[in-house]
Amino acid sequence: MERPCRARGFQWWIGVEPAARGRGLGRALLDTALDVLHRMGASEVILFVDDDAPLGDDRDRTAAKALYKSSGFEEIDRLHSFTK
Repeated sequence: MERPCRARGFQWWIGVEPAARGRGLGRALLDTALDVLHRMGASEVILFVDDDAPLGDDRDRTAAKALYKSSGFEEIDRLHSFTK
């Protein structure tokens, strides 16, 4: 049985400067990116979050993950980065 073809879009990252956070810019950027992907034919979107910051790194992805969850995304897998 042949599976129907589904176009996938990929969102690698969205960033808002710390001084500009809390104004809805992240949501506006995400909504715009999703709209562009939809207009390009994507019926599914995969979103990547680099949530494996090493100890002592000041990156905090709590707000980003809350934004993605409130936009209907759900975590389905984890990808880990390694360096030597």
